[in-house]
Amino acid sequence: MKTWIFILGFVWVGCLGLTGCSLFSTREPEDPLTESGTFIQPDTPEQVVENIQASISELNTLNYRRSLSDDFVFTPTASALARESLFSSWSRAQEEQYFSAMSAAAALNTGHSLQLNDQTFTLVGPGEFLLDATYLLTINHRRTEVSVQVQGRLRWQIIQASSGLWSLSHWTDQELGSEPSWSDLKAEFLK
Repeated sequence: MKTWIFILGFVWVGCLGLTGCSLFSTREPEDPLTESGTFIQPDTPEQVVENIQASISELNTLNYRRSLSDDFVFTPTASALARESLFSSWSRAQEEQYFSAMSAAAALNTGHSLQLNDQTFTLVGPGEFLLDATYLLTINHRRTEVSVQVQGRLRWQIIQASSGLWSLSHWTDQELGSEPSWSDLKAEFLK
């Protein structure tokens, strides 16, 4: 008798649930994400550079991450390496953390940009290009102890994956005089 009462109660609750919500009815589709930022499928090494510049301008962490290869390596300036031990194990994960922290500190401001000058693209081998350029990076963040502009020289090794798409694989940063460099900015936002 108790079993029948339990079964009837269970069926009654199930029926109530089915009539109370429209489990099998159709619904209006949701709009696609429209705020995904500027990202061009990286079919050429130049498009990787454009994507990185756009992700910096828009502070778009997803598109910045998409521009890095899985085995990304960063080599800081000599003075930053001497000062900061965190560069001894820098990987893609630290690169993503720095960019996320910097983006959060600059989220409410505008005018972020990466200017590349004296650019030279060199074909190193099949599926591998090297970009050598001077840079001026402007990030209008809210941390008063960190410079909003850094400059230096960068060397980006851009490689092609088996999919045919390109990404930034190795980055070497060099100082220009006594000005703060990108390495200094990365260290400040990862501390």
